[in-house]
Amino acid sequence: MIYIVTPGGTREKGGMGRIVDNFTSDLQANAPDVAFTVIDTYGPGRFWRMPFHFAWAVLRLTAACLSGRAELLHVHMADYGSVLRKGIIVALASLFRVPVVLHLHAGRFPEQMERAGPLTRRAIAWVIGACSEVVVLGDYWRQFTTATFPNARRITVLPNAVPGPASVPDRPAAGPVRLLFLGRLIPIKGVNVLLDALASPACRDRDWTLTIAGDGDRATYEEQARRLGLTDRVTFTGWLTPEQCRGHLATADVLVQPSLFEGLPMAVLEAMAHGLAIVATRVGSVHEAVTDGGSGLLVEPGDAAALAASLEQVLDDAELRAALAAEARRRFEDQYDIAAYRGRLLEIYRRNGLPPRAHPASPLPRRPATIGEREP
Repeated sequence: MIYIVTPGGTREKGGMGRIVDNFTSDLQANAPDVAFTVIDTYGPGRFWRMPFHFAWAVLRLTAACLSGRAELLHVHMADYGSVLRKGIIVALASLFRVPVVLHLHAGRFPEQMERAGPLTRRAIAWVIGACSEVVVLGDYWRQFTTATFPNARRITVLPNAVPGPASVPDRPAAGPVRLLFLGRLIPIKGVNVLLDALASPACRDRDWTLTIAGDGDRATYEEQARRLGLTDRVTFTGWLTPEQCRGHLATADVLVQPSLFEGLPMAVLEAMAHGLAIVATRVGSVHEAVTDGGSGLLVEPGDAAALAASLEQVLDDAELRAALAAEARRRFEDQYDIAAYRGRLLEIYRRNGLPPRAHPASPLPRRPATIGEREP
């Protein structure tokens, strides 16, 4: 049995929850002989309940290890508090000699390591070294992990992936350009920078609307939009279900991802799948998915003027929007479809303890050219 250990399980609202939901749903449909269960280490509801959910998860994993049911742990880790929680689980697995595949989703992990003291650094290095394989989201993260943790046994690049529609939705050419933001309303997502950019002279007088979809500190950004005089052009939807997100992706023209930190955001990949033009910040592995001037436009994080200039380009030039959108869809089909992800994930599982009885129900897709690995 493979135990997939992740905060929030498949219900978590952020990108980590979406990728876990995507690949577990795909495994159920296309590799039914792979036996797995998802363990939620965070739980729903308020933060004060988290320690109780985590303790229950540790008890369940301890019982699985003691009984011999746990043949492999696939542990998903973010940054800061997540590192402590997942470190405890890696230590537990090490005690029972259960192999661990550690999957890093930590946009702020470099910042955490830079701020950490010597003892914390050594503890985190032990966690990394105790895992049989470390999975990262792109070449940027492979270089960081290789340089920071020379004791890592094996590092494999596995970009996030999403399911997509069979074809790109038709979008009317008339009317305002429909901009879309998908993500949590928290400072590191750069929503304030986006609103400042749209209020600048480069964008204010152009024909656009913006939908901001996500939960978090909505009141702060609604007040900023009011103060900037954008209220009649900006809609806040709150948290959306995956189906509702797909509805907005089908009707938008441009996805804007102004984050200050990211791993490889699911919203960008979902926009590529739906054939949207993309304006994003050059953070994490975003530049590996979005080629500047090819499948999108990239700017430096936190630079409202640069973001405004790129938005001005896509607002003014319908042909540019169409070209960026077409290339984004092509790159999705080549590299970020969930079917290719399934094949590579099963390869990782097999070399780290996938039970012999488990076989994929369909042939493995050809290995994407962008995926690499470092072996000892």
